[in-house]
Amino acid sequence: MEDNQAQTPVATTGQNVAQQNTEIQPVDYDKIQGMIDSRNQRNEDAILKSYFQKQGLSEEEMNTAIQSFKTKREQDSKQQKVDNENLQSQLKDANAKVLKAQIEKEALVQALDLGVDIKTVPYITKLANFNNVIGEKGEVMGDKVKEALNKVLEDVPSLKNNEEQRTKGVQVGADASNGTQPSGSLFNFGFTGVRKHE
Repeated sequence: MEDNQAQTPVATTGQNVAQQNTEIQPVDYDKIQGMIDSRNQRNEDAILKSYFQKQGLSEEEMNTAIQSFKTKREQDSKQQKVDNENLQSQLKDANAKVLKAQIEKEALVQALDLGVDIKTVPYITKLANFNNVIGEKGEVMGDKVKEALNKVLEDVPSLKNNEEQRTKGVQVGADASNGTQPSGSLFNFGFTGVRKHE
């Protein structure tokens, strides 16, 4: 019995240790970063002080020099950020122009395939909604461009080139095909003739 009583506290202690090990405190990443930043700041200040002391500066001159260094670094960092943003903006604009040119090229091909007169293509492309014509990999999808153009042609059918209009051309004079007026009298102005006077 004494052996059983002696083992019971040991088992309980083992359970307590296991419970304590399973209760892990959450990691405070902000606190860790703050500690790192604080240490880095102290190291940086020590390096700067050492450098400026070697230059023979007084305590006041050294503090001014350190402050000037930090101010310049902050300004440089801000300027770098602005330059990066401008560069990204320029790159975005350039990519947008290239993409627009690719869409317009595909729109021309698809519009001609749909029977649209080449002179009408710029009007149709301005009216078309090309928001959904770019694929996941950034490619221009021809079928989507065609759908966008078809939508415009459905809304404004007169923009589609009619085969009859293309072959008809410009007609001069009256239509003699209905048989109401013979072709010989097309330019008959009612003159009966001219007599020769002697």
